[in-house]
Amino acid sequence: MPTFIALLDRINGMTTRWAGYVATLLLAAMLGIMITHVFFRYVLSDSFGWTEELARFMMVWMAFLFFPAAHRQGLNASLEIVTDWFRDSVLWRLLQLLLELCILAVLIWCIKLGFERIERGATIASLSLGISMATVYYVLPLSFFLTALSSFERVLRLGYSLFFNTTLPVRQTPDADNNVEV
Repeated sequence: MPTFIALLDRINGMTTRWAGYVATLLLAAMLGIMITHVFFRYVLSDSFGWTEELARFMMVWMAFLFFPAAHRQGLNASLEIVTDWFRDSVLWRLLQLLLELCILAVLIWCIKLGFERIERGATIASLSLGISMATVYYVLPLSFFLTALSSFERVLRLGYSLFFNTTLPVRQTPDADNNVEV
């Protein structure tokens, strides 16, 4: 089991790193597009209609591509004042496992919804760019799948730590210093 978890850790590290790189490139491109838009609109008094729409689509892709890395590093919202009371107890590990199983179930359901959204978006074209909205929606199942893969790794780690009363160290990646050990 630890070998399989280590393999998942390596796969998740690689996929979230590349998703982060793509999201960062999208952010840079979005910034360039918006600066161009502002320059043309306010300096030259001429505006492009497609820049705002493209920037919005890029922002959606960027946010969804960063989501798997955030979940993998445990950057979800929590009330630490409450969690500190139970940390490192069997009850804490069991609660974490149950929560992560719920998260995994919701993510699998979201993958299905993402494919449904792609199917519906295939018949609709964006106003300014004229591209199929399915192109924009492809990020949904991709993001939810990568996040579900990270969630599955967390479920295995939590189950292993609960069953064997030990923790498996998370492999530190060069760009992720904040990995949470479960």
